[in-house]
Amino acid sequence: MASTNVILRDPPGRTAEARQPSAREAAPRSSGANVGQVERVASAAVGGTLFLLGLGRRSLGGAAVAALGGGLFYRAVTGHCHLYEALGIDTAADHGAAGASQDAPEATAAITIGKPAKELDRLWREPQTLTRITSGFVELTPGGDGRMHWKARGPLGRDFEWDTRVVEDRPGSGQRWQSVDGASLPSEGEVRFRPAPADRGTEVTLRIRFDPPGGALGLAAAKLLGFVPRLFAERTLHYFKSLAETGEIPTTDRQPAARSDTR
Repeated sequence: MASTNVILRDPPGRTAEARQPSAREAAPRSSGANVGQVERVASAAVGGTLFLLGLGRRSLGGAAVAALGGGLFYRAVTGHCHLYEALGIDTAADHGAAGASQDAPEATAAITIGKPAKELDRLWREPQTLTRITSGFVELTPGGDGRMHWKARGPLGRDFEWDTRVVEDRPGSGQRWQSVDGASLPSEGEVRFRPAPADRGTEVTLRIRFDPPGGALGLAAAKLLGFVPRLFAERTLHYFKSLAETGEIPTTDRQPAARSDTR
């Protein structure tokens, strides 16, 4: 399976500064296709189903379902998403970027943080750290004994929930986890802490993989819920860096679609 490798390294002299968005991330596209092919296929399938389902219900709720289905179908036919345009996201363009496809089920990102590795490892393991740095994507609840409960809100108010457990623990240098049997969205991940060159702090590497049922179509559907591995890895490390160096993380209070934001 293909994987995405995204390196978020800070230039020399800027170890303690939060990574700033690139020009491509900051500037929204004004027109044209901005939705990748796999997403368009998923949008057509889901949108068509919802549209027909809504038409069969003579109620206000049915009209809402039909409208949602029509919106997804429009997204599939035109390849354009107004929300993506507002947020500066372009998954269509990413298909042509070597090693940076958002359709890959796995992504690895790295960032340099101006703190010792052992200190960052302790911070990562604190019960509320993961809850805070992944709040724009999922709700995480520590369960004890290396377990974590994941909850994501999908379309039409449906919740997706699953559990993960730590399967390899390396105190001071990282850990690896994976979902338990029967997870609605099978996943696995790993975080590593290594001293950065020239005493610049610590290089933190995060690998994440989501394996939704249904192959490529299932992955595209998961992307509609916000589970884009590349964005998840990038954003989580960006928030962790900010938390470690400043004690705060950027707010997403005014970003209802923060799970797909590339900031």
